[in-house]
Amino acid sequence: MLRCQDERQSAVDQLLALSNDELGKVDPVVMNLVVAKGIPALSDLDIGRYVRMADAWAADLRGRMPALELEFHKTPQDWRNDLDFFRLGLVCWYAEMILGISYREDQRNVSFVLYTDPTDLFLNGVMDTRRGTCGTLALLDVVLGRRIGLPVSLACIGSHFLCRFDDGRKSFNIEATQTGGQSFSSQTDDFVLAKHHVPAKAVRCGSDLRAVTPREMLGLFLGLRARHLENTRRMREAEPDYLLARYLFPENRFLYVAQNQVSVQLSARLFEPGEKGHPIELADWLQEVVRLAPWTRLPCDPIFNPQVPTTIPIQQVKEKKNVSHVDAVFQQIFVGGNFKSTRTS
Repeated sequence: MLRCQDERQSAVDQLLALSNDELGKVDPVVMNLVVAKGIPALSDLDIGRYVRMADAWAADLRGRMPALELEFHKTPQDWRNDLDFFRLGLVCWYAEMILGISYREDQRNVSFVLYTDPTDLFLNGVMDTRRGTCGTLALLDVVLGRRIGLPVSLACIGSHFLCRFDDGRKSFNIEATQTGGQSFSSQTDDFVLAKHHVPAKAVRCGSDLRAVTPREMLGLFLGLRARHLENTRRMREAEPDYLLARYLFPENRFLYVAQNQVSVQLSARLFEPGEKGHPIELADWLQEVVRLAPWTRLPCDPIFNPQVPTTIPIQQVKEKKNVSHVDAVFQQIFVGGNFKSTRTS
């Protein structure tokens, strides 16, 4: 078993050893399924078979494009006067109407999904069953789009994936889950952010709503594998994948949360209660940070002005919504090295 695990990991290691330019030339089908094969249930995947399927689908689509593009030239205003935008529509149309691919309706309106079946997370699932999730449908659009010459990649909205066109001059978002008579849904950045309640900081920090790089895409695939392992209670296997995923895509907020949650749970196996590193100790440390944070203080914060020791009563803390200075206190506490825990143990 250990030898098999080493063999599966070696394929991922080969991808990690590539330069950014070299990794950018790797077919997303290959990259995705190399990671998938690290799951025992998918270890026998024939990656070449899925590459050939994707090639055949793209060749069929390209063969249809000259005739279909005549429709664009009749009414270009219906397509933002942009042939690239029209071609994105063709990718979505082909996937739904010709291939018969659609979103899994049993997952459409649920708030949380346990991905115990790894085929829900990787391309082999959607290519075999013609039913997919946001991750597999968006990635299939990327796979087909790149094969017809479009500069497309994945983009993150929290744990949700979009297909994003970005040629450096213009960008379009494709919501791949809008299937069932709505095969082409392109939403503006502002609409996407509002719909998914994504804060501006998620965009500013580099996590969300941008086309990911090839190395970041590999990180996302490792995050998907980790999510399956986490959802099947294999935390010790999930943590290394999450850590590697974060190494490849450190700005991603979803990976940050998922990795930390798994690592905190596993820390109980390493430390006794009362030891630094145990979840209870971490909770106490965070309480101390919150106690010192500026939203619990008057405007003249004693962290910055030791002559003002007063704190706002707890009820007012709950009602106070302006936490815009939280970053400043963390800079003061950690970067400035001024944090002094009151704990003696």
